[in-house]
Amino acid sequence: MAILDEQVQRYLHELRPERPELMAEMEAVAERDSVPIVAWETGRLLAVLCRALDPRVLEVGTAIGYSTVHMAEQLSSGRVVTLERDPDRAAQARAYLERAGLADRVELIEGDALETIPSLSGPFDLLFVDASKGEYPRYIELAEPLLAERCLLVVDNLLMSGEVALPEGAGTFWNPDSLAAARALNSELLRSERWLACVLPVGDGIGFGARR
Repeated sequence: MAILDEQVQRYLHELRPERPELMAEMEAVAERDSVPIVAWETGRLLAVLCRALDPRVLEVGTAIGYSTVHMAEQLSSGRVVTLERDPDRAAQARAYLERAGLADRVELIEGDALETIPSLSGPFDLLFVDASKGEYPRYIELAEPLLAERCLLVVDNLLMSGEVALPEGAGTFWNPDSLAAARALNSELLRSERWLACVLPVGDGIGFGARR
C-alpha cells in the first residue's frame, strides 16, 4: 500500500537528483540487507533543516548512517549525536561516515537509547526519532529535558505505508502493535500541549513539530 497516489509517487521518484556514489551505495546495501533507512525525501527534508538551522541534532536510531549522512553533510558548526544499539550497524555507519569525511561532525553512541539518552548533555535543537516504533513516546519523553526551548521534532514511519488509515482487522504488512503505536502517537502529537505538530505524507509519513 502506498501513501501517495501512484502517479504522484512516480513523479516524485523521477524528480530525485542523482545521488552521490556513497549515498547510492548505502541505498543499495539497505535494500540488499533489508536495513530500514529513511526514504530519500525524508533524508532531504532533514538535510534542508540542517542547512537552514545548523542545529545540534539528537538522532535516535542510526542504522547504517544514511539519515546521519544527509544531516551531517549540511552542518557547519552544528553536530549530530546519534544512537544505535546494533553494534554491526554502528560499525557500518562509522565506516560510511569516515568515507564521507563526516566523522568529525558525528558522535555515535552504542547501546539501547532508553539507557543512553539520560546520560547525554543538551541542549539539542533537532530531535529525529527512527528506532523501535513502540518506544517512540518514551524516546521523546526521555529526550525532552535535553531539548532547546524551540527544538524541532521529526519522527519517521508515522503513516506506515499508509496502513495506519486501514480499518481494524484489515490485512497489513506492519506489525499490529507498531500500527497501534503510530496511530496513538499521531493523535497525541496533534493534541499535545508540549508540541505544535502535524503529520505529513513525506517518505513513510513523518511527524513534524516545534516545541511550544
